[in-house]
Amino acid sequence: MPQVTPEYLAERRSSILAAARRCFAARGFHTTSMPDICAEAGMSAGGVYRYFDGKDELIRELAETAMAPVLRALREAADADPIPGPAEVIDLIHRTLLTDGASTATAPFMLQVWAEVVHNPGLRESQRRHTAELLDILSAFARRWADLDEESARPAARALIAMSLGTFLMQNVIEMDGEPTSASTLLKSLNGIVC
Repeated sequence: MPQVTPEYLAERRSSILAAARRCFAARGFHTTSMPDICAEAGMSAGGVYRYFDGKDELIRELAETAMAPVLRALREAADADPIPGPAEVIDLIHRTLLTDGASTATAPFMLQVWAEVVHNPGLRESQRRHTAELLDILSAFARRWADLDEESARPAARALIAMSLGTFLMQNVIEMDGEPTSASTLLKSLNGIVC
């Protein structure tokens, strides 16, 4: 009997996660069943359960890794010269969420993760860790943009997170059937309104 390599195991695990992500994006966390995921992965239940204990573990693992590409892209952008501006950073967050190694199912999946945080303590903690890291990175951007100290940069970073999440919702829920409004256009529209 041939030996199963670690690479093969990692590939199978990855394909199960991709199948689960597609199912969750199409049907939601609560209506997706393990048989749905097995069928999408083209595997038996025993094959899937060899890698994952169940649906909750799949959700946790997918949610845990969802923000990693965004954080990586932001760290790289923070080292750029010239540094990207606020609208470019918001667009970078969205672009990375929607395209980094994922399908068009990313927006519905992320919206579900954020909604599930309300009811799932494990996801809440995971997303808090990612948000804390995002806050640190965006604070560094704010300090460079406006020569702010840390105390002033943190609220600016929180505002950027709020604008980014709101823009993501608008572009992927409200404007999902049309051309999304760019972050730059949205920010410019606030001139004269926000002090």
